[in-house]
Amino acid sequence: MKKLYFLPFLFLAIAGFAQKQIVVQNGTAQTFSDLNAAIAAASAGDTLYIPGGGFSVSAAVDKTLHWRGVGHYPDSTSATGHTQITNGVTFSGNCDNSTFEGIYFSGALVFGSTDNEATGIVMKHCRVLGNLSMRNNTSTSGGYPDLDFTLSESVVQNIYANYGTNIRVEKNLIFGGLIYFYQCYLNHNDFCSSTSYLLNGCNNCQFLNNVFAYSQGQTASANCNFQNNIFQGGMFYDPVTSTHTGSGNIHSVGWQNVFTTITGNIYTFSYDNDYHLKTGTTGTAEDGTTGVAIFGTATDGTNAGIYGTVLPYKEGAVPYAPHIRTANVDNQAVSGNLGVQITVAAQER
Repeated sequence: MKKLYFLPFLFLAIAGFAQKQIVVQNGTAQTFSDLNAAIAAASAGDTLYIPGGGFSVSAAVDKTLHWRGVGHYPDSTSATGHTQITNGVTFSGNCDNSTFEGIYFSGALVFGSTDNEATGIVMKHCRVLGNLSMRNNTSTSGGYPDLDFTLSESVVQNIYANYGTNIRVEKNLIFGGLIYFYQCYLNHNDFCSSTSYLLNGCNNCQFLNNVFAYSQGQTASANCNFQNNIFQGGMFYDPVTSTHTGSGNIHSVGWQNVFTTITGNIYTFSYDNDYHLKTGTTGTAEDGTTGVAIFGTATDGTNAGIYGTVLPYKEGAVPYAPHIRTANVDNQAVSGNLGVQITVAAQER
């Protein structure tokens, strides 16, 4: 049954490779050569399958859609190129429950309208070069809105929660700051920011099993809990004087000792870097014990950072939808036949 389910997607993957077509699907499938035409034609709840290549979005998107690209890691997109949205995009308040997977966003992303929050957003296996704003305003006159936003296994810069709550951030590589988070959950991330204040206005948040690999500055932040994190320098809180609390953290590791291989600056993302924890690295426990190994210290018994949990970060960030991984076409036909070898890959559910 699973094989039959994937057959139409396999056809679309191969067709997309040959023609660079955007596919809109909800039961039946339509194809478009222009992304904006595909968005306009799609009904709320439809899925957009976007091939490798660069595309722009000309206007704010104001409907629920499920965006599927081919990924952004070079090792899984060498045949097709990555799926790239080349400009900043606003997803207005009627985009509730939209999902995004396998897309490289070159510009900033803004979710919601000033009078209508976008809720239930799920983003995974994406890369965002601009700021990611989960709310379109910073007003708390009506309280702290429940955004129910999930961000996982992505590479991002600054994240603006703008006083939104119920945000889950898990297994991401984060190269910017966290701004105005309130009662949010952050687990198994790698923070590699060079910003002066990694935490800016973050209150009542839970930080579990993260790696703080570079900047650790904070401002206007209070009442957060830190459990079993790894800090390259000192911790975010003084157990005696701070409103922050925590336990099981390891600090004073040294930024040079956190990851296996870093080419260039640790605060600049590179596909050549190996973000696994470095073998043999030790730090200092909260009770002052030195020489404590950083391996296996997460609350679930795995490693802190993106390669922890029983389902660690996928290095290739391969989307669930089948996509072209390799394509080899013979230079000439033999006996009227042209040899074509196409390898299609998809992540298991």
